[in-house]
Amino acid sequence: MPEALKSPTPAARRQSFSEFLEALDYGAISDEATHELNELVHACTETGKTGEITLTIKIKPVGKAGQVELDSDVKVKKPKPVRGKTLMFATPDNNLQREDPRQRTLDGVRTVADETRPVRAVS
Repeated sequence: MPEALKSPTPAARRQSFSEFLEALDYGAISDEATHELNELVHACTETGKTGEITLTIKIKPVGKAGQVELDSDVKVKKPKPVRGKTLMFATPDNNLQREDPRQRTLDGVRTVADETRPVRAVS
């Protein structure tokens, strides 16, 4: 018959959480949490917004021999980047376009993208 579990375990005999995390799922959860934490820090510093990471560990006793089943999950709430706004104009046909349909055009004006001459390098 197995030895009865002590409650609570004396502090000198307790396993550290980091040791437990490295053993959980053969270290896969620790690796995933490390990756997600790095991604979250990047997203937060890029956006200036708050994010969240949650490590969930569910422990379920199995039988009476001291076995437990562990189910773990890492969830991340990354801040979304701020999207820019676009100003568009409604046409008489209720379509949207970037140019003002009432704006007149200037004759003879052309854009650089329309040039067909080769670009010359000047040193």
